[in-house]
Amino acid sequence: MKTLFWGSVLFCMALLLHLVIWKVHIPQRQTKALLRIFFGILTMGILTLWITSSLITSFSLLSPKSFPEYFHIFLFFTSLTLGYIITYPGVEADSPSLLIVMKIAKSTPNGFGKEKLFDMLTDDLLIKPRIRDLVNAKMIYIDGDKYKLTVRGILFVRMFILYRKLLNLPKGG
Repeated sequence: MKTLFWGSVLFCMALLLHLVIWKVHIPQRQTKALLRIFFGILTMGILTLWITSSLITSFSLLSPKSFPEYFHIFLFFTSLTLGYIITYPGVEADSPSLLIVMKIAKSTPNGFGKEKLFDMLTDDLLIKPRIRDLVNAKMIYIDGDKYKLTVRGILFVRMFILYRKLLNLPKGG
């Protein structure tokens, strides 16, 4: 119960701080900023719980008392955070599938014309924003008139290649 309570409280605090910061200014490297916000709140929260544990107990709140309880809060919070960060890009950028479904949903009962759909799906809408995201995330960089992978980009690609090999999936997309 303590794990659920304190992990959820800390996660909600981090989520609230994330929303406030994004209202003021959206950072260029959003995933890195999210990691800093969430794990900063976790660190400060666990330290605060540990330092004030006797005070919290006197108010008869659920107070963690041992290292395993703090560790469980850490694991629960980290699981929530990583799950959130993995799903965040789906909110951050419009996926082609989501754009198609939303456009068809907004159309008349007769549907959305095939030609209009293909005209809508341009590089400006689908490709260029992703390239900007990769440059901002420092996965690629521009060298003259060419895009090249950074060390981070190479590691990222290798991770997916390895994962695809483990799943015995064919090369390609």
